[in-house]
Amino acid sequence: MTEIKSSITATFGNILKMDSTKKVVKKLAGYSTGTAAWATNVGNEYGQVLMSVLTASEGCGLGPMASGLMARYDNAGVSPPQVLYVDRDCCGGSVAKVRDLFCKWTDLCVHLDIWHFMRRFAIGCTTEAHQLYGIFLGRLSRCLFEWDEGDLATLKDAKRLELIKTGMKEPSDIDIVNKISRKELATHCRRKTRGITETTRLVHDLLEAFSGDQGRDTLGVALLDVDRIWDIWESHAAHYFLCFIQYNVI
Repeated sequence: MTEIKSSITATFGNILKMDSTKKVVKKLAGYSTGTAAWATNVGNEYGQVLMSVLTASEGCGLGPMASGLMARYDNAGVSPPQVLYVDRDCCGGSVAKVRDLFCKWTDLCVHLDIWHFMRRFAIGCTTEAHQLYGIFLGRLSRCLFEWDEGDLATLKDAKRLELIKTGMKEPSDIDIVNKISRKELATHCRRKTRGITETTRLVHDLLEAFSGDQGRDTLGVALLDVDRIWDIWESHAAHYFLCFIQYNVI
């Protein structure tokens, strides 16, 4: 037990993510049933969980968790993390709530997590069961991210050599791109955000396209609630972009 505890408490990270969910709490059984409503987890850039706590309501009672994390870094002599991604309270007056929790980490930057960034726009869809829902989210992701040019060039060079060894003489760029799988891209290439100006333009164009006939299925049912999606755009778009498009290589 001591070894397990030591292993868990020796986990750190430079980029952290804090997220809350109800799904785990619903699995509590026996005497624990009904004792908590939210599970809040803090993970690092490697997918490791640093700490997990149960609370009666979202965002409340997290002080001891934050204090424990700060003490863990301090006692181990590890530099504090640079970035904390959250699902809410990412900026404006609300960010003070998060920064107050981690008050000892004075240089900590708090940003909105990408998944929750996309969920803000997904709220403008009429239903998740729509035929075009997955296509819309996929194109929204491409509006936000692009492959790192250096990583992509290295992968193309490696694939060119691989094709030559298999007997293909002087493969063209099109041949090389067609032979690169999605798994290879995800394994060997990093993604980065496009920047506020380009992302704003691309997302606006995407919403315009799906607000028309392109956003209807074979039965003519619209994917987007047009009034709602443009209200989200006008009211929150600039806020979301500024909160999300920061430390941009993942």
